[in-house]
Amino acid sequence: LGFREALAAVQEGRVKAMVVLGDNPLFVAPDKAWVKTCLSSLDLLLVIDSLLSDTARLAQVVLPDVGVFGKDGTYTSADRRILRLRGAVAPIGEARPAWRILTELGAALAQRLGLDGSAWQYAGPAQVMDEIAGLVPLYGQARYGELESGAQQDFAGLPPQTPVLRPLALEPTAAGEGLVLTSSRTLYTSWEGAAIHSPEADKLHREEFVEMNAADAAALGVEDGQEVVLANERGELTIRVKISDSVLPGSAFVPLYYDGGAVTALFGHEDGALARVRITGKRLAPSLRADATGRGTT
Repeated sequence: LGFREALAAVQEGRVKAMVVLGDNPLFVAPDKAWVKTCLSSLDLLLVIDSLLSDTARLAQVVLPDVGVFGKDGTYTSADRRILRLRGAVAPIGEARPAWRILTELGAALAQRLGLDGSAWQYAGPAQVMDEIAGLVPLYGQARYGELESGAQQDFAGLPPQTPVLRPLALEPTAAGEGLVLTSSRTLYTSWEGAAIHSPEADKLHREEFVEMNAADAAALGVEDGQEVVLANERGELTIRVKISDSVLPGSAFVPLYYDGGAVTALFGHEDGALARVRITGKRLAPSLRADATGRGTT
């Protein structure tokens, strides 16, 4: 099951328990209210994470993972490289590596069900990687010895680029329905900071905006830097305008990490659904303007 299908199964009563590993669906998944309702209805929500995120706060059980600088293992980068991670700090408090937490959970569950739990007995992350290398063709021979040697391996039959580029057909936006809302992550906000609503997540306030085309802003009568309300049938969000030619007319962009993923509340969870928002400018408050003498006037 995919994530959306799993939550639908929760609604139908077919899924009673869920383990969330190092993720925060209430932060990034669309339709925040629906996701929260589904997760809240589970008999057991178990979260393994190094952060006390919104999802972790909703869980009945939270098992602390080691932080990003304490992890030992591997990760796969976007350019298909398998890279070694080496822990630089010791685990804090009761935190343990996620792989060890999973193995102990698996062994305990096997014992309770009267099954053989030997398959869960791993000595360390190197043994886990050995198993992956033996079972997943694209990870063939990607064992610690080869990874630490710096050697590179070409995957037979794997093309360097996507062989077929498929056109995307977007449904037309009817007049009067507002702007099509888009969102994604950007470079400036910390995932960890945003996940716990830390003021340090975007200390320079570089992502506190809704980006709009100049033509749309003019039609709506809003100005750059003005506070506006984005609203639809799912909720509303108050944010400031940033006018930019990088956004196409008829659309608006809000950074995903703004205010701990607040924008996700405006999206639906249905497959392929477009979110549209009405944008209303808030009344501009009187502001102080410096005159020639340097004294402020209103």
